[in-house]
Amino acid sequence: MNMKNNIKKAIVLASIASLAISGTIYAADDTSKEKTTLDAEEVEYDMESGLANASGNVVMTKGNAVVTGDYAEFDSKTKNGKVSGHAVAVKEDMRMSANVVVTDGSNHMVASGSVDGTKADKHFAGPQVEYFDTNQYVLIPNGGQIDGPEGTFTADYMEGFMMTNRIIGKGNAHMVSPPNNMEAGGDQVDYYGADPGAQNGKAILTGNAWAIQDNNTLKSKKLTVFLADDGKAKVK
Repeated sequence: MNMKNNIKKAIVLASIASLAISGTIYAADDTSKEKTTLDAEEVEYDMESGLANASGNVVMTKGNAVVTGDYAEFDSKTKNGKVSGHAVAVKEDMRMSANVVVTDGSNHMVASGSVDGTKADKHFAGPQVEYFDTNQYVLIPNGGQIDGPEGTFTADYMEGFMMTNRIIGKGNAHMVSPPNNMEAGGDQVDYYGADPGAQNGKAILTGNAWAIQDNNTLKSKKLTVFLADDGKAKVK
């Protein structure tokens, strides 16, 4: 039996010392006081450069965020990490799967390659997605989709403000709202989600804007669509 296969190497990084223990790299994060952990079947670490490479059942954690995959690169000085190969990032009620997930020390992730994610009751997808945990903001710069209970939104460029339930789509913006039997589009859509106890959601479409409901079609430079759960959306 090969003894090397039964031994895991680990390094605990601190400001004045390092200690070899179990199979994991720990790095103190001075900016957020959250510990970053890199665990894998094989880990190579250069103490001078602070760079680590890992492979095999990789698990990278930072606070309550966890990213898993086949391979990883980690910089213990900058706290930047890159996980590739069936990468999955999870933090609270946010989950993203992608070919590659890059993280940094400021609660920011960039997922690329067939990104598919969920956040609470929203679903988002695209070739590249940036997720900012501080304000629960999603940026999809190269075309994508955001779905929610109110409908599906697509555009060449998208922003999703998950905390305030607002979606912005620019370039070939399109929305479909099954609860309202409504389809609409334009150069840009600015959607404001329903505010419980106050008002239903609305979508403002500008530039070659159009909307279809119950075989009725409206076209204008600017359309404001007031959405409703009872299928009685109003357009003006």
